Order: sequence, then C-alpha cells, then structure tokens
Amino acid sequence: MSANKLPPPGAVQKILIWHQGALGDLLLAGPALSAISRHYPQARITGLGHPERWALLAPTLSLEAVWDSAAAFWSPLFTSDSPLPAALKERLAAFQLALAFSPQPHPTLLARLAQAGIAGVQWLPSWPPSGGEPVGAFLAAQLARLGLRLIPKPFRLVIGEDWQDQAPPLSGPGPFLAVAPGSGHPCKNWLLTHYYEVSRALAWQHGMQVIWLTGPAEEPLIPYLKGLAAAQDHLLLAGLPLTAVAATLARCRLYLGGDSGLTHLAAAVGVPGVLALFGPTDPVVWAPRGEGVRVLSAPCPQAPCAPAREITCPEPRCMQDLSPDLVLATAAALLQRG
Repeated sequence: MSANKLPPPGAVQKILIWHQGALGDLLLAGPALSAISRHYPQARITGLGHPERWALLAPTLSLEAVWDSAAAFWSPLFTSDSPLPAALKERLAAFQLALAFSPQPHPTLLARLAQAGIAGVQWLPSWPPSGGEPVGAFLAAQLARLGLRLIPKPFRLVIGEDWQDQAPPLSGPGPFLAVAPGSGHPCKNWLLTHYYEVSRALAWQHGMQVIWLTGPAEEPLIPYLKGLAAAQDHLLLAGLPLTAVAATLARCRLYLGGDSGLTHLAAAVGVPGVLALFGPTDPVVWAPRGEGVRVLSAPCPQAPCAPAREITCPEPRCMQDLSPDLVLATAAALLQRG
C-alpha cells in the first residue's frame, strides 16, 4: 500500500477513528466520516474521542464501539520513551486502518499506532489552517489526496431509537422553537436580551412554543432563564445528554443560535429552519450546511476577525450590533418557506 493512499476496502475489517474535537468540529467532519464508512462497507468502525459526542454518530456510522480518548490508558501513544504496554497493543491489534483527525499532526501518535500493528495509519487535519475554505470542502480534498472521492453535502444524523426516551416530554402540539444562547466563547454570543425579544415575538406572532437549551457553559444564565421561562411559559432544558438534545431538536420547526455545537446539531438532525448568528468567526468556514440553514453575520467591518479560531476581540461589539429586527424578519421568512 502506498503511504499516501488508503488501503483497499477488501483489506480492512476494522477502522479506528481518532477525533477529540468539540461537538461542532465532529459534526463538520460528519460527511467525511460517512464517506469513509461507505468506502469500507464491510468494516466496523470504533470512534475514539469524547464519548458523549461520538454517541451521536453511533447509529449513523453503525459504530462498533466508542472509546474515551481522555482515559489514561491511551497516554503511552503520546510518548516514545518506553515500549507500548501489552494491553494497549492487544486492544489495537485488530485494526487495519487508523485515521487521526487533529488540527496539528502528532508524529509520535501516528508512529505508535503503527508500532501497535496497524498497517494503515493516516493523519487528517481537522480544518483548513489558514481559513477561507469550508471545513467540508477541505476535508473532501484531504480524502481525495488519500484516494477517496467525496462530494461534500449537508450531514444528516440518524436519530437513535432510544434517544427520545432520554428527553423530557414536550407539552403542547408545537410548533417548537429551540433557542440556544450560549457557545464556547462569550464573544460569539448574541445578547440574551435580544434572544428574549425575538423568541417572545415569534411565540406571539407565529404561535411557537419556545424551548431554551443550555449546557455547562451557560450555567450562570440558568437562574435568569428559569425566571424568564416561567414568566413566558417557555421550557428550559439544561444539561441534557446530547442524544436527548438531538431528539428534542428533531421535533422543532425552527432553531435560533450562534456559532456553537448545538447549531450544528440542529442542522444535522434536520430542523427545517436553522438560523445561525455569526460574529468574530467566519461562517464560510464554520457554518453548518443545509437547505434550511440561514446565516446572519454581524454588521462589523472587522468581522470575521478570528481566521485561526483565536478570538482576541476584547468586547463582542459585532454581536451586540446585530439587529433583533433583522433576526426576527429572517426567522419569519424561514417559517414561511414551509
């Protein structure tokens, strides 16, 4: 096998895919992961990374297993000063192909995977190093370099049969509006007062039932959101498992959020209308794709200003200046398109 090519399908029965990225990064890699699964239809795939995030991909990729990359068991793969433990070699011996997604190459990791007996080991950069190119198109080019053809298209998740059982029941007939006000960086967040203004208007004008979604990063907002939800008869869902969030989103007609993993999740489960608000980060690179996805960018001449994903702006004025009236009008247009 060429060092720059993937092994043929007939030579691979088990594939290990290492991806420790955030939720949005993992879902942006979804089309590439699906293409790998289709290219090796007889192979069983094991995901190695954040277990809760990888669990979202289990039905879509028919995963054989999900392993936690944060476990100390894997630490010898990043050092070369001692032999690989026998237990680690035994765990990896069954794989014929290992693909490691990461922003930067880890030569030691790749070498140690090969030492464990995996014949095909390849590194795939998680995203374009200099920006300006959609992550999906960039990953398609990386796979083409390895001999696997991929036409980028929106990624859709298969909803697990038991996911809805993990989600709280939604009262009323809907239609439901999901609002996710947080993200991984405060400078990417729209003002909470703006979210409230738009969600209240959509509830009044279009009869929508509002669901607020929060995770660990939004813990400080929960007391305020509890009072808001109670006053407006909204539903607040805080700290749900991601599979339960996915099942809840799949029942929604409209989603409103920023550059966050939940925005990518909403698009991946097929919410008919996904409105994504972008400021310092570049939507050309990072926005989800889909027929029902609409992106609004902050009206700032410097935005986007984080080509390398490092946000240095001391104050998110770009997001503050994004008009609630524009967001409301765009959301209404998404609803009208059916």
